[in-house]
Amino acid sequence: MRHYHRKDWLKFRQEVIELDGGACVRCGRGPLQGAVLQVHHKEYLPGKLPWDYPYELCETLCKGCHADEHGIVQPFTGWECIGYDDLGEPSGECELCGTSIRHVFFVQHAKWPSLEVGETCCDHLTDTTLASNHMDSIRRFEARQQRFIRSTRWKVDSDGAFRIHQKGADLIVEPVDEKFRLCVNNVRGKKTLSSVNDAKLLAFELLENGELDAFLRKLKMHAKRADEIA
Repeated sequence: MRHYHRKDWLKFRQEVIELDGGACVRCGRGPLQGAVLQVHHKEYLPGKLPWDYPYELCETLCKGCHADEHGIVQPFTGWECIGYDDLGEPSGECELCGTSIRHVFFVQHAKWPSLEVGETCCDHLTDTTLASNHMDSIRRFEARQQRFIRSTRWKVDSDGAFRIHQKGADLIVEPVDEKFRLCVNNVRGKKTLSSVNDAKLLAFELLENGELDAFLRKLKMHAKRADEIA
């Protein structure tokens, strides 16, 4: 396998793919359709290095058709999604189609090693909409998040503080020594953040996960006790 990292092979491989029109000669798919292209030797000649073959003894196949040619075909049914991970950026690669992915779905099969795949391939393998439903939920969450951050209801004070009233709470993002701090009903948070948007994101997180409601209940309870003592 070490030969397939040599410059000679990479050059020869590219020439074969170009001669075949940049697509799999079996299914017709190319990179634009998400296919990973490989070069298949139609027959093996003793003593020949992989790049010393005549072009007519080689052909361009996608990863799937190449596996089929060698009788190594992974099952396309019976898969189960067992997990998910967000890489934060498209630094991963779908092990089914080869495309770059940020959102990774882990799928397993009783007769095949587990795979890390993207949203579309996960749905295809599991014959469900589990991955696309999950991604729709994430996209809706991110859309709500952006609407909150960009909302025109945020007002800026003369001292540079950003204010918004949400769910019965006054949320204030105030500047502190070139950083920013979130305050809730004039109670200052301990954490300082590097940007206004980071502080707004923290406010959104508190709203979404229910911590703001719990905090407001706690404030009311303390106020009630103070009144009783007074």
